[in-house]
Amino acid sequence: MRLTVHHLTELPERHRAHAELILQDHLLPEGQPFLLATFNDRAVALAWRQGEHIGFFAVRDLTRRRGVGSELLRRLKEDAVAAGLTRLELDLARAPAGEAAGLAAFFTARGFEQKDGVLSCSL
Repeated sequence: MRLTVHHLTELPERHRAHAELILQDHLLPEGQPFLLATFNDRAVALAWRQGEHIGFFAVRDLTRRRGVGSELLRRLKEDAVAAGLTRLELDLARAPAGEAAGLAAFFTARGFEQKDGVLSCSL
């Protein structure tokens, strides 16, 4: 099977256990769209945005460095452009504990610029 990115508003029950590993202490946005990446029918990454702000972006540690995050970010950007946005931002202060440095490296390698703890890019 291959990587699939789903645009959802509710989490399918079959993905709940793996999604909880990704979310850690975060909650899915109720009634708002989010992206769920699956591989071999297992949840491997989640992301969502609120306007131009990326509210959450995480790839399961077992799946990192395989292109999952890049594909998830590509889809997040596509959705933002379709919504008429011209930029995306990620506030590192809101990143999961211990993940800020890794997120900064990942996003800057993909064209985001960092200023005062906020990563941003034009779309």
